Amino acid sequence: MAGTDGRTATTATADAHTDSAATAAPLPDPPRALWRRRNFAALWSAHTVSQFGTQLSFFVLPVLALTVVGATPGQLGLVSAAETLPFLLVGLPAGALLDQWDRRRVMVVADAGRAVALGVVPLGYALDLLSVPLLCAVAFVTGLFTVFFDIADQAFLPGVVGRREVAAANSRLEFSRSAAELTGPGLSGLLLQWATAPLILLADALSYLVSALLLGVIRPPAPPAGAEPGPPAARERMRTRIAEGLRFVLRHRVLRSLALATAVANLAGLGGALGVLLPAFALRDLGLSPGKFGLALMVGNGCALLGAVFTARLVRALGLGRLLLAARCLPGLGLLLLATAEPGRAVPTLAAAAGLIACGVTAYNIAQVSLRQAVTPAALQARMNASVRFVVWGTLPLGAAAGGLLGSVAGLRPAIWVVTGVALLSVLPLLLTREVRTLAGFPDESGA
Repeated sequence: MAGTDGRTATTATADAHTDSAATAAPLPDPPRALWRRRNFAALWSAHTVSQFGTQLSFFVLPVLALTVVGATPGQLGLVSAAETLPFLLVGLPAGALLDQWDRRRVMVVADAGRAVALGVVPLGYALDLLSVPLLCAVAFVTGLFTVFFDIADQAFLPGVVGRREVAAANSRLEFSRSAAELTGPGLSGLLLQWATAPLILLADALSYLVSALLLGVIRPPAPPAGAEPGPPAARERMRTRIAEGLRFVLRHRVLRSLALATAVANLAGLGGALGVLLPAFALRDLGLSPGKFGLALMVGNGCALLGAVFTARLVRALGLGRLLLAARCLPGLGLLLLATAEPGRAVPTLAAAAGLIACGVTAYNIAQVSLRQAVTPAALQARMNASVRFVVWGTLPLGAAAGGLLGSVAGLRPAIWVVTGVALLSVLPLLLTREVRTLAGFPDESGA
C-alpha cells in the first residue's frame, strides 16, 4: 500500500539544462536509444516485474485482513501504518548510508528480504497462525526493506542513464507502474475467485526474487571524478551527513514546497487514510465482491497510462508549474466523486474516481520526482531522497492510523469526506511558491 512518490510508491528522477526556473527548457522527447541500453533494460525489467507483484499485494493484503482475519477498519489501519512506519524510524540514516554504500547491492538485498517477509504470510495461513499482529510484523519488515530499496532506487537511476535522460527514464518506469496498476486489481480479483489470498501473495514474493536477479546483472559505469563522495574514512559523521541533507531540502524553496504538498497528499492518499478506508468502504458499505472491486480499480487505473504517456507533452503545453498544480488537484476531485458512491452505481463511480486519482498521481510523480533530482547535486541525491521521504512518507502511518480510527468512530463515508478535504488542501504549498508556480520546464542544479 503506497502513496505519492514511491514504488509501492514507486517511483522516479530527472535532469535539465537551463540557467533559471523561468527560462528552463521543456522536457525533451524520450530518446529511443534508451531501450537498447543493457543496464536500463535490466532496471526497467526488474521494476516492471516487481510492480506487477506489488499490485497483487496492494489489493490482496487488505482483502485478506478484512475477510480471512476479520480485521476492523482500525486494525487495518494499524497494518497499513506498520508498513510505512520505518520511513519515520530509519529514513534519514538510510539516506546518509546510501550515499556511501553500493546502491545496486542494497536494492538486491532489499528485494530478497521483501520476498522472505511476504513468504511468511502463506506459511502462517498454512499453520493457522494468521492474525493482525503477524500481518503488522510482516508489513513492518517489508516496509523496512522498502525504505532502503526506494531511496537507493531513486539515487541509482541517474548513474544508470545519465542525468540528461532521467526524466525520459522516469516516464518509462512510471508507465510500467501504471500498467501494473491497470491490470493488477482485476487480475487479483479474478485470482481470488480461484485461490486463497495468502497463496496469491507468493506471486509478489516471487516477483521480488526475479527483480533481485535482474538488478544483479546491472553494471553501471563508474561516476566521474567528484560526482560521488570519497572513501569512507574521509566522510563526515552520520549526524553531519543527515543534517546536511535536511538543510539542503528545507532551505531549497522548490524542494520544500514539493515535500510539503506531497506530505499532505499522502495523509489522504492510498498509502495513508484512503488505503485503509477504500477496501472497507467498497466491500462492506457498497457491497462489492473482491472481483467487482478489482474490476472497478482496473478500469479507473487505465487513466494512469494517460498520465505516464502525456506528461512530457503537457509540460510543453502548460509549463511544469501549471502541470504540477493541475495534477495535485485531480486526486481531490476523485475523492469528491468517491464520497458520493452508492451501491446501485458503485462500480462506475469507483472506476471514475480511481481514474482521476491515478491520472493525477502518475503525472505528479513523474514531474515532481524528476524536478527534485534535476536540482540536486549527485553527491546529495540519496540524502535528498531520504530527507524528502522522511517528510512525505512519514505522514503515511499517521494517515493510515487516523483513517482507520476515523472510519471506526465516525463511519466510512464521513471519514472519506474528511480525507477529501485534506487532499484538496495539498495543492496550497505549490500554489503559494512562486518558484514552482512559474516553472516552464526542468531547471538545472543552480536554477532554483
